Amino acid sequence: MKILVSFLLLALLWSCASTMSSTWSKSDYEGRTFDKILVVAEASSKQGRINSENAIVERLQKEGINATNSLGVFPLNEEVNALSPEEIEDRILKGGYDGVLISSLADANSREVREGGGTYAQPVTYRYGRMIRTGYVHVQEPEYYRREVTYVLETQLYDTKDSANKESVVWAGQAEITDPSSLESGVKDYAKALVKSLLDSGVIK
Repeated sequence: MKILVSFLLLALLWSCASTMSSTWSKSDYEGRTFDKILVVAEASSKQGRINSENAIVERLQKEGINATNSLGVFPLNEEVNALSPEEIEDRILKGGYDGVLISSLADANSREVREGGGTYAQPVTYRYGRMIRTGYVHVQEPEYYRREVTYVLETQLYDTKDSANKESVVWAGQAEITDPSSLESGVKDYAKALVKSLLDSGVIK
């Protein structure tokens, strides 16, 4: 089993992820109950990594699944890229982890979106002597452009005790997140969607 953790730069600003946009499961994998899952989030900031890993861990634990973040295995002040695949594997196996869940940024796309430019009716009151009448004037909204960014987030599940092929991923899922804003609420939304998908697929029982 070789798990290559690259720790790419990732703006982990997950939000509004109620479902995974696509998932894949290994065809001959029946799923099982994991004893201990290690959760790893590849993030551009230390706090982003902590928040993201803890959100997923918390959601897994709510479902009765034993999971921990990766801080005890890969400390924040350590350069993980300097570790060899064998060193990474050795730490995971010595920690007693039979499952590893890794989340990372798969892609990011941006585009210009036109907004405004619409017309709406504004009520206006007119007075003619003792008569009061209400009319409407049409108001044109200003038109402007803004940049919309869509992030594609990917999570992979490794079974370190998969006797059929220890080097393969047994499950993978992606979610598309557009214009994220809140990190704290966003990671919780993503974690909820992720864990639900894992359980629905049957790879984690």
